Amino acid sequence: MDIQLDCLPCFVKQTLSVLRMVDADEAEKERILRRVLEQLSHIDFAQSPPQLAQDIHAQIRQLADNPDPYAVHKRRDQELALRLYPPVEQQVRDSEQPFYAAVQMAIAGNSLDHGVYHDLSEEQALALLEQGLVTPVQGDLAAFQREVERARSILYLGDNAGEIVFDRLLLQQLPREKVTYVVRGGPIINDAQLQDAREAGIDRLVATLMDNGDDSPGTVLSRCSAGFREKFHNADLIIAKGQGNYETLSDEPGNIVFLLKAKCPVVATHIGCDLGASLLYRRSGR
Repeated sequence: MDIQLDCLPCFVKQTLSVLRMVDADEAEKERILRRVLEQLSHIDFAQSPPQLAQDIHAQIRQLADNPDPYAVHKRRDQELALRLYPPVEQQVRDSEQPFYAAVQMAIAGNSLDHGVYHDLSEEQALALLEQGLVTPVQGDLAAFQREVERARSILYLGDNAGEIVFDRLLLQQLPREKVTYVVRGGPIINDAQLQDAREAGIDRLVATLMDNGDDSPGTVLSRCSAGFREKFHNADLIIAKGQGNYETLSDEPGNIVFLLKAKCPVVATHIGCDLGASLLYRRSGR
C-alpha cells in the first residue's frame, strides 16, 4: 500500500507527539520538526507509510539523541494491558464461542495504540476491550478456523506493546507447536519488541519467539532478516496484526490473514470498509 496525500498530516501530527516526549528545548524541537518537514517534501510516494515512518523516526531518534522516545509509554501500555487481562480472559473462556471471542479480543487489543489514542485511562481502555466482545468481526471466521486446524506452520506477526498481551487469547486457541510469534527488531513508535513479548507471556504459548530484524512499524520484507524471510515464505498461514502490517504486506503473495481495526480513513478506504471496523481480512483473488 503506497503513501497517499491524506497520510502526510498524520506524519506531522506523530512528529509533534514524539517531540513532546523528548528532552529538548524549544529551539531544538523546532530544528527537528523542520528537518522532518524537509524530508516529507522529498518523499517517494511508492513507499508504504511504515517505510516513511521508519525513516522519519530514525532521524528524530538521532537528532534528539534518544534511542527509544516511546519507552515510557510502552511500559505504561504493557502494565495497563496486564492489569486488564484477567477479567477479559475469563469473559473469553465463558463465551459460547471461545475461538470467535479470542479473535474479537485480539482485534480489540489493537485499540490500545498510543500512536492513535493518546493517554487512555484504565476505564477507557477497559471500555474499548469490552466493546470488542460485542463488536462483530467482518470476515469468514469459520474458514479461518479451518485453516488454523490444517496448517502445518503458522507465523503470527505482532503489533504494539500492550496490544500483544491480548494476542495471548488467540494464541491459546492455536496449536502451540506450530506457531512462531514475531515482533519488531528495534524500537519504533510503540511497537512491541522481544522484551515486551516475554513480559506478556507470549514465549510460553508458542514454539518460537523471534524478531524480524527490522525496525519499521510494519513488515517490510526487503529490510527484514534472512531468517525471518525464510519463515515468512515457508509458512502455511500468516496472521498479521494491525494497520502497519496491512500497509506493508497487502500486496505480498502468501496466505495472509490480517486482523486489525480500521483506525485510519486511508486504510478503511483502501480495504473498502467503515472506519473503526473490526476486520479479519484477506485480499480477494488470493
